[in-house]
Amino acid sequence: MTRELEAESVRKWQRNWAQTTKGSTTKEYFPNVEERLKMKLNLTQNFTAIVTGHGKTKAYLHRFKIIEDPTRTCGKAVQTTGHLIFECETLTKEREKLKTTALQKDKWPINKKRINKEVL
Repeated sequence: MTRELEAESVRKWQRNWAQTTKGSTTKEYFPNVEERLKMKLNLTQNFTAIVTGHGKTKAYLHRFKIIEDPTRTCGKAVQTTGHLIFECETLTKEREKLKTTALQKDKWPINKKRINKEVL
């Protein structure tokens, strides 16, 4: 009985998650509630900031009119978490370290869609 109630709760949660217009950044990482619940994640402040899109990136600060220019100091793109993780030339050294770690676990190239199934 308890498992049936839990399963129904997860199905209801998934329906609500799929229908809401909120949490779009988080949905990119975790589109499936049941799969997310199976993950053992170290929920740190930085991790939460990345997967919710509420980190102190220039794009976020610009969105709330705290700063005028959302462009990264590299000058090539808007500073979003995606740009910082996957593209920014200034962070090449850090990205290579991330890749090395990920490759040791056979999880590179990583992207938001794979992160929802595979945690480094």
